[in-house]
Amino acid sequence: MTLAKLNEVDLDYVTHRLREDDLREVMATRWTDDPVALTSDIMSNGEFGWIAGTEDRVPVAAFGAIPVWNGVWEVWLIATEDWPKVALGVTKFIKKTMIPAMREAGVHRAQCRSIEGHETAHRWLEFLGAHRESTMPKFGRDGETFHLYCWTEPGICPR
Repeated sequence: MTLAKLNEVDLDYVTHRLREDDLREVMATRWTDDPVALTSDIMSNGEFGWIAGTEDRVPVAAFGAIPVWNGVWEVWLIATEDWPKVALGVTKFIKKTMIPAMREAGVHRAQCRSIEGHETAHRWLEFLGAHRESTMPKFGRDGETFHLYCWTEPGICPR
């Protein structure tokens, strides 16, 4: 796996090739289905993000976190169908680098929303230590149900 700081060129590659469940999940919480607008919005939300790619540097996943307010951050990840090629490396990076950096920044709560039925994401979030805090019926723009996952345990985010 290769890793690079979040950048517009690689992010644009990913947003134009999202795996089906990520496309459904992301677009259900946006005004438009335009991947160019998605790239622009992600890039405007700060620099705490990365691009994971294959060994030959083909972008596969983009991920990061966005401060919502002091101590509370939204975490996110989007990927192409090649996600299995980088999943283990991304998971290790998140555990060894991203989570400690968030702790150092004073995060006491990290959270994300995931659409009903995106079981790959739900299992992965739980593997990373998140718990399903609530279910949000009719949260998506067409009435889709979402789940709120969060980390508040001392091992993930200090209280």
